[in-house]
Amino acid sequence: MGARRGQVIRDALDGRSGAIPARTHGRRQRCLAIAFTVVAVFYSGRLVKLQLVEGDGWSARRLAQSVDQETIPASRGEILDRDGQPLAADDTRYQAFLAAEELELDRGAVMRAIDAVLNLSPERRMALETADSDWTSIAKGVTDEERTRLASSIGPGVHFEPHPARSYPQGAIARRLVGRIGPDGEGTSGLELYLDSLLRGEAGTVAIRVDGRRGGYRPPDATISEPRPGLDVVLTIDPELQRIAENGLRSALARTGSSAGDIILMNPRTGELLAVASEREGAAQGYVPAFSDPYEPGSTAKPFLLAALLSEGLVDLDEVIDVEGGQLRAGRRTIRDVHGYDRLTVREVIAQSSNVGAAKLSERVRPLVQQSYLRDFGFGMPTLVDYPGEAAGRLRRAADWTALSPASHAMGYELSVTSLQLAAAYGVIANDGKLMRPMLIREIRDQNGEVVRRFEPRVVRQVIRPEIAEVVGGVLADVVADGTGSLAAMASLRVAGKTGTAKLAADGRYVQGRYRASFVGYAPADDPRVVILTRLEDPVRGSFYGGAIAAPTSQATLAAALATRGGRLDRRLVVSDAPPRRWSTVRRAAEPDGPFIFAVGGVEQVWDAPDETTQRMIGVPDLTGLPLRAAVARLHELGLRVEWHGRGAVAAQNPAPGGAVAHGSTVVLR
Repeated sequence: MGARRGQVIRDALDGRSGAIPARTHGRRQRCLAIAFTVVAVFYSGRLVKLQLVEGDGWSARRLAQSVDQETIPASRGEILDRDGQPLAADDTRYQAFLAAEELELDRGAVMRAIDAVLNLSPERRMALETADSDWTSIAKGVTDEERTRLASSIGPGVHFEPHPARSYPQGAIARRLVGRIGPDGEGTSGLELYLDSLLRGEAGTVAIRVDGRRGGYRPPDATISEPRPGLDVVLTIDPELQRIAENGLRSALARTGSSAGDIILMNPRTGELLAVASEREGAAQGYVPAFSDPYEPGSTAKPFLLAALLSEGLVDLDEVIDVEGGQLRAGRRTIRDVHGYDRLTVREVIAQSSNVGAAKLSERVRPLVQQSYLRDFGFGMPTLVDYPGEAAGRLRRAADWTALSPASHAMGYELSVTSLQLAAAYGVIANDGKLMRPMLIREIRDQNGEVVRRFEPRVVRQVIRPEIAEVVGGVLADVVADGTGSLAAMASLRVAGKTGTAKLAADGRYVQGRYRASFVGYAPADDPRVVILTRLEDPVRGSFYGGAIAAPTSQATLAAALATRGGRLDRRLVVSDAPPRRWSTVRRAAEPDGPFIFAVGGVEQVWDAPDETTQRMIGVPDLTGLPLRAAVARLHELGLRVEWHGRGAVAAQNPAPGGAVAHGSTVVLR
């Protein structure tokens, strides 16, 4: 009895201490085994799904996360002169950094190594001497040679970051025309900007492997998309003539104290620009004042009045004009000559640059006709040269002229032109009356030197008849031989041209004592090969007359050009008399056979360079049934170009009446 009671007490005590009965313990073991089995089956199924069912997808995702695309930059195309030598070539520059904690040399030795390679400013040198950060900029624009020298002399602690850049094998020649590129390698001004889509090429890519820290390496079997290099652009610029023009302009600016100036050399037969030197105080590279700064041309506009008078049969060169002793009262204005002649022939009016004579002669031509001829010579609309930012100048409609406007236009006032427009207009006289579109680009080539596109000379219109151009040219030769342009004369060849001295305007008023001196002409007078324009803005030292400073500058430029090795002004610059070949395949109507040629047909030049000129829109009038001259005059008055095909009155036109076109667009009449 006592033994049984003791057993009961022991069992009770075992229960209080947490002992599990054997049956309960067995059930728990079975539950755990089942749970582990279920989990094992679940994960086994999941692994099967991942490996067999979704394996390819997860492998692709893993590969995508471990592979990145690295850009391979394309080499930028070169800008070449007409001889095929680079003016701007592809290059790489570096920004150098100093990591102070990585340096093994002492700071003094590091600074001596930097000073031996780079010419740092005192401020930058002080910043480097006291730098204690991990990453301090040393300099930008470091060349390959400088990079190698810095790396070898400093060792650990100097780092380099590459940036696209340009090298200029011919130095500063034509740099204003060429322009600049930015830090990203894209063009920001000048031809670099205008032709950026052709020059920059197309970047390539390569697949690299990356780790968790985004560190990467290129595997041997990496997929590479090769970059496509940019195209090379061949200009019409002659490097020797460009150098001569730039040196001549620099010398003239220094001698006269002028604030701006231009010297342009152009082939009148093709419109090719052989040299464009253009400077203005404070103007950035890529901005060419000769293309973008309109001004009143002064007496250099008088030959265009003479061309209109001769074309209309309103004057004879030997006719005597009473020039009133060099002073003429016109309304509230007095027109004066520098020299007080009493009587001059028409030829002498131009040769001696008589304002009174020009004003009197302008009374013979109706304003609409005078304005139409000025428009045909190319004034009041851009030349469409391949360069950004070209200005159109200003030529008002004849309906907006005042009673004094004909005389003002005859003397080169109340209209504004660019130096490029004026040079092209004199090219008309030198080229049998044909206006050529100025050319700055000859060819586009690929990296193998194969020609992708070729730009051929393009006639814009026949402005005056060849015999009229010959007569006007003879008068311009007299200007240089015996008139105001005598300081442009040369012993080795006959020069034709005209001087100009115009007052400068500011805030709508002419400023006393401030002038613009210019000379425009061509040589040789009997077989023109080059048009030359010289403009000097606001000279403050010595004379301010065009005949005294611009004419001798032109003479010196021509003399230097003739003295160059191989003779840059020779028959190579003149195209043959055969019709020019065209590279485009977009056909237009055949060359017109009418008595008046306002724009020669043939083949239209087409390419994908950007149009930098924003023009106002003009409604096209209905010209059906109008005589040719009336239709052309109306379109020119609106600021539109004209292309005529056929004879007689207008039968059809394109664009159709009522359409809207940009200012300066061409309307085709049939």
